[in-house]
Amino acid sequence: MRGTRDGDRLRTVATFSDSSSILTVEMHFAIGSPTRLESGTWRWSRNNQLRSGTVTERSVTFLGGQDGPPSIGGTYGLVGSDGAALYRVTIPVTELKVK
Repeated sequence: MRGTRDGDRLRTVATFSDSSSILTVEMHFAIGSPTRLESGTWRWSRNNQLRSGTVTERSVTFLGGQDGPPSIGGTYGLVGSDGAALYRVTIPVTELKVK
């Protein structure tokens, strides 16, 4: 998980992979009370096929990072290009490394 905070905005990229596939989830958050997902997209390359869609918020946990790098986590839905909910991704609260 990598990301960059710029004021009240946070851009992140989470990458999940194994020997046959790579899932990349890009998310843009508005930091506030509460912090919320503004937009997100995902791409999954698996068995020489590419699937993609949008990301929806189910829950978000944000730790501000005033004394260090911010941390983000939560549960997100991966929606297909046809609008159907396909997968749920849970990310534990993770300190972000700079992109």
